[in-house]
Amino acid sequence: MDVLPALIVIVALVALATVLGFTLRARNTRVASGCGGDEHQLIVDGAEVTLVQLSSPVCSACVAMRRIATELVASDGTVAHREIDVIDEPDVARRHSVYSTPTTLVLDRDGHVRSRLIGAVKPADVRAAVDAARTLAVVTA
Repeated sequence: MDVLPALIVIVALVALATVLGFTLRARNTRVASGCGGDEHQLIVDGAEVTLVQLSSPVCSACVAMRRIATELVASDGTVAHREIDVIDEPDVARRHSVYSTPTTLVLDRDGHVRSRLIGAVKPADVRAAVDAARTLAVVTA
């Protein structure tokens, strides 16, 4: 058997698997705006925007989302982050129809849910959702 054709097939399969993996990952991450709802009991007092991350103990993507939120809070003092374990507080998960973790709710200062981030979302998308929540809060105030 010739080694070159076998090597080409292996490289092609690895490339195809990589593309498929990135495609599936991108489809599992979503940002939804205008989710409505009132969760004033979940906001952090004094914060313009609160990120409420609904997580579970076995969620590997929750760690990535926690890191993104922590970095955003460190760079912007007007943003706060709360993490809720869906096992400990299933009523919050039920109210927001959380079927996968992490699901992060972006709340304005009045506790209105302005966005819902599903999966480990890119930092730029989190920042855009935070900025949109601020803008909506100013416009509707």
